[in-house]
Amino acid sequence: PEDVAGLLHDSFAGVRMDGSNATIIGSKPGEFKADRNNIPRVWMDHGAWPLLTVQQYIDLSGDLNFLLRNQTYFADHLSHRTKKTNISWKPGSDTQLKTKTGKVVQGSLLEHMLVQHLSVFYNVGDHNLIRLEGADWNDALDMAAEKGESVAFSALYAANLSALARLCLALQARGVTEVELANELVVLLNAQVSEYESIEAKHQRLEDYFTTVEGELSGIKVLAKCADLAWDLQGKADWLTAHIRKQEWVNNKEGHAWFNGYYDNQGNRVDGDHPNGVRMTLTGQVFTLMSGIANEDQVEKIVQAADRYLYEETVGGYKLNSYFGEGVEHLGRAFGFAFGHKENGAMFSHMAVMFGNALYKRGKVEEGWKVLNGMYRQSTDFNKSHMYPGLPEYFNSRGRGMYPYLTGSASWFLLTLLTEVYGVKGRLGDLVLAPRFAASQSEHCSVSFT
Repeated sequence: PEDVAGLLHDSFAGVRMDGSNATIIGSKPGEFKADRNNIPRVWMDHGAWPLLTVQQYIDLSGDLNFLLRNQTYFADHLSHRTKKTNISWKPGSDTQLKTKTGKVVQGSLLEHMLVQHLSVFYNVGDHNLIRLEGADWNDALDMAAEKGESVAFSALYAANLSALARLCLALQARGVTEVELANELVVLLNAQVSEYESIEAKHQRLEDYFTTVEGELSGIKVLAKCADLAWDLQGKADWLTAHIRKQEWVNNKEGHAWFNGYYDNQGNRVDGDHPNGVRMTLTGQVFTLMSGIANEDQVEKIVQAADRYLYEETVGGYKLNSYFGEGVEHLGRAFGFAFGHKENGAMFSHMAVMFGNALYKRGKVEEGWKVLNGMYRQSTDFNKSHMYPGLPEYFNSRGRGMYPYLTGSASWFLLTLLTEVYGVKGRLGDLVLAPRFAASQSEHCSVSFT
């Protein structure tokens, strides 16, 4: 566990105080560089994933004190989530954020995750959802930086805000009633809930924050009660959850319904009926399911819609999106690929296996197993996949496995098998056993306790 904790701790040194992060890992632990190919870019989902990993570590180890470890912040010539230049940063300077007196800024790992989540909560587009910026998990949705919004990852951030609230309460239960925070962060914590409805108010509060962290910090620390932090974070999570439920549920002419996943660079909703045919994104369903935003009735309808518009047995399962046709140049280069290839409608392993994980989390065991088993059978049938057994980046329109060396899906597949199918997981250090086998597995599965 200490090796894992050390790696996680080092990784937080790449976080900027504006909530963005360096995108290139250096040659030493905890060393980072700003940009890939010197192109400043923000993937808006980057701030969400560290918490999922930290939560997994804490659930397995019970090491809540990990949240209180200090780490530095990354600083370079970029500020305002790469939209402006930090004029106080001098070329040749090191990449550690300093105070006005030249002292290296240290903050707890909890503070780092608060920075990542609070900054995006206020960074919203015209529909009061988190801006897509340079892209999200889908690297090819890269042409909607001005007006694009990611409903999908707004849902994940909502779930994460709630998870952070629970971690604060867990700290309090262990006797840690207060935590130190940078004074600059307070402006993102003291808004009234009624203010969340105002896009303009959010933008102003975020701009005020960016201005205070653009150069050096004051070095002033404040004490925040864990209970107050939890209340604020849960309030933000509840508001964002309700907002997505109310605004982003799509009904189409065929009688199906699901969640919209995105807004494009013209501010147009992506999912739903369209002159070129029905448009549906898998990503928009994964995180509304996983986060609990979809209610029980909506879970059923999402599965039905995904079966209708995304499922294709010959390619191993659920495609990343339905056929969009023409007129999607305002979303990203994904749609320059032929349909059924890469990020344009392929059976993209990473998001597909996360769909399976989300279905298990919502108690849809048969449906979740259908996802996992379909991917397994596709990859192990050489006549279809034309590859050695394993999970490729995607299966193309002919069912062939492509790019077996470009995939993060294997870890999610194993994680889902271990924690959801076999049901072996942790909860703040306590062992939880909750196996969930599909009825269709009954001839091949058994569970014994010794």
